[in-house]
Amino acid sequence: MAEEQQAEIEDTGSGKKKLKMMLLILVGVLVVAGASIGGTLFLLSPGADDPAAEGDAAMSEQDMEASIAAGPANYLAMQPAFVVNFNEAGRTRFLQLELSLVSRDVEAIDMANMHMPLLRNNLLQTLAEQDFETLKTVEGKQQLVESLTATVQATIEEKLGRPGFETVLFRSFVMQ
Repeated sequence: MAEEQQAEIEDTGSGKKKLKMMLLILVGVLVVAGASIGGTLFLLSPGADDPAAEGDAAMSEQDMEASIAAGPANYLAMQPAFVVNFNEAGRTRFLQLELSLVSRDVEAIDMANMHMPLLRNNLLQTLAEQDFETLKTVEGKQQLVESLTATVQATIEEKLGRPGFETVLFRSFVMQ
């Protein structure tokens, strides 16, 4: 009998230790989870020194241009690829271009997306005016970049009131 009571006391003591250990682990997990959630909310909340949180609605034109110039570059991929044909010495030649537009102005990207058919039309007209033999040279490709950039800037400036795009990049340039 005494041995049975001794075994019960040892079992309940062992059970209490397991219970304490499980409670400590549970409390530890809750503390870590709370700290993680609190840290995430702190980092994601707008700070007092965040200029976007101040909400200056009346931003001057110079301030807006400065913030655009200092912002990260955004790329707008022109899809599908442009295909232009040329008649060169009695043979039909083709130019296939995949273009990306570079801008630091999100409004210009939105405006380009809104007026994509007009933008593509103007770019195709500019491409059709090019000389196939000139495009074979490095200088011809650089001149094409300048022409395409001017076309994009003129089209967006007509709609937005400012050029909005820095340059045009070739993602693919195939002549045949």
